[in-house]
Amino acid sequence: SNQLLEAMAAQKQSIWATLPPITAGALATATAMYPVDVVRALKMSAASEGKAAGTMTLLKDFHARHGMIGFVSQGVIPEMVRATYMRVLKFFLFPITHRAFFGKETTQGTVASKAIAAAAASIPEGFTIQPIEVSKIALQLDKENKYKNNASAVIRDIMKNRGWTGLFIGYTGIQYRQTSWTAAYFATLDSFSGLAKQVVPGDWKMTQNLLGGFAAGMFGAIFNTPGDVIRSSQQKQILASPPVRHAFSVGHCANGVSAFFAMGAKIAAEKGIGGLYSGFGFKALHLGGSGALLAMLIPFFKNMMGVN
Repeated sequence: SNQLLEAMAAQKQSIWATLPPITAGALATATAMYPVDVVRALKMSAASEGKAAGTMTLLKDFHARHGMIGFVSQGVIPEMVRATYMRVLKFFLFPITHRAFFGKETTQGTVASKAIAAAAASIPEGFTIQPIEVSKIALQLDKENKYKNNASAVIRDIMKNRGWTGLFIGYTGIQYRQTSWTAAYFATLDSFSGLAKQVVPGDWKMTQNLLGGFAAGMFGAIFNTPGDVIRSSQQKQILASPPVRHAFSVGHCANGVSAFFAMGAKIAAEKGIGGLYSGFGFKALHLGGSGALLAMLIPFFKNMMGVN
């Protein structure tokens, strides 16, 4: 009867009950990954300017320009908000989508069912973070400081000169980046955690989750890195050229998709396949690290808050 009571309690828990532990896990992850985020942002903008500089040089330059306070102010708060929002959304929607599509819990899902549910769950996330991603690139390119490090100034400028479709420049790459990582991560998390159980002592549950999450996060980076590289090149190229207004149409969307593949082919032709993996080492660490922390912290907070 104890098991029956537990089953009834689990049944009673609202769909929203998972939101507080997921949010707590995502916030803790964003905070812990913060230093890595700063270095990643510096590396990405240096690469966009065609400067190859070591991590220490980049940090020294950044410090000389913005002081210690720069590490917590230069576009960082929006970055934390974006990262937390994305992670909360995908971890919250994934089990819901899986139940809706396949009528069963993710624990009973197959690799394919989890990949499909995760891919679908990542669509709202890609769509809603898109304008933030465009404004981030525009701020990185803003050498004249005409936007004064203000994302809403970028969005107003784009709306005025390019129309609302301008906010969706490079959307194919953003959606591909979110979807490929989310699908690869959730599809393989259980398999990698299973492998970790064979290596790590049975009672080290958190370490098993940490290792499984790290492997799944790095595995996802293999698929998502080219999308990110192509997308940022595409956005930089368009944002640096004189503004053009495009009305929304199916043809315009199709052009976006073909432009994404054309840019990918161009990068591969100029720099080889390796060019599509520029910054991969750091990205794999970043996605592995956040994947590891999420896989460890979300179950930890669920346990703490008594959420199944």
